[in-house]
Amino acid sequence: MKGRTFRSFVNLALHDPCTKASRIINGMVIFLIIFSVAVIPLHFIDGPEWVGTPLFLFDRTVVTIFTAEYVLRIWAAKKPFRYVFSWWGIIDLIAILPFYLAKLALFGSSQAFLALRILRLLKLGRVYDMERVAILSCSKNSHGEFKVIPGEEIERVVQKHPLVLLISLSLPLAFTSTGLFTLVFSQSVFAIAVSILFFCLAIIFFINAWLNYNYDVIYITNRRIIVQNRHLFGSTANDISYEAITNVVPSNTGIIHWLFKFGNIRLETASSAGIVNFNDTPKPHSVVQHISANRELVLRAKIKTVASS
Repeated sequence: MKGRTFRSFVNLALHDPCTKASRIINGMVIFLIIFSVAVIPLHFIDGPEWVGTPLFLFDRTVVTIFTAEYVLRIWAAKKPFRYVFSWWGIIDLIAILPFYLAKLALFGSSQAFLALRILRLLKLGRVYDMERVAILSCSKNSHGEFKVIPGEEIERVVQKHPLVLLISLSLPLAFTSTGLFTLVFSQSVFAIAVSILFFCLAIIFFINAWLNYNYDVIYITNRRIIVQNRHLFGSTANDISYEAITNVVPSNTGIIHWLFKFGNIRLETASSAGIVNFNDTPKPHSVVQHISANRELVLRAKIKTVASS
């Protein structure tokens, strides 16, 4: 019984994105991914001898954690084989496989092994997918600071495209690498201070990227649209009724937008909000069709009410 209870807890922590434990684990995974990729350049330089041992221990620690995560996911999954052969199961395996292949001497060069470690960034896709599922399943009544009103139902929550998160994470990754380089090649008080500054900037930009990605959203309900933009300190939200919308325009011009199917949405309103823009939206034309369909239903209902009175 205790075994089943613990297995159930592990299943919820690793496979249910709505639990607090899952959010903590996702945050830890992102930190390890960024830091493990950030230290890769240190392996290609001739640094001080004391650098080698900490790097070795850190690599072993990361691989051990990711291996334990992978094994526990298989053990706790309701259908283990489905997880193993799923897309995210394969990604979790790829994150640790280069290490074990190198141990079996299947890599002719250490550079190839280190380059393959960049594939750990693919695990960010798992975190994105879990957060997306969490928003869809947990936002029936509320999400973040947004709360529904009586008789209102959230029909769709639109996040930014995951490519935007990857691009945003490049800054904290660069700051972390720079801070590590500075710390490795000089242990002066000034160098340590500069390294701490870079690490602090990495943390700030990481938090900002994570907040922007998770809480820059469009809430489409049966009553209204709420466009929320989250900042490092505070947030702004535009509450727009369907009657106030005069025009809604999607756009995905440009080769990158066209290839990855994301773009911008411009809401033109007759309210004090004026023109409201939401950028980097996945499938903007589909979102606009949903908004337009709801607007048409609301306007028809209003016309019927006026006619009947």
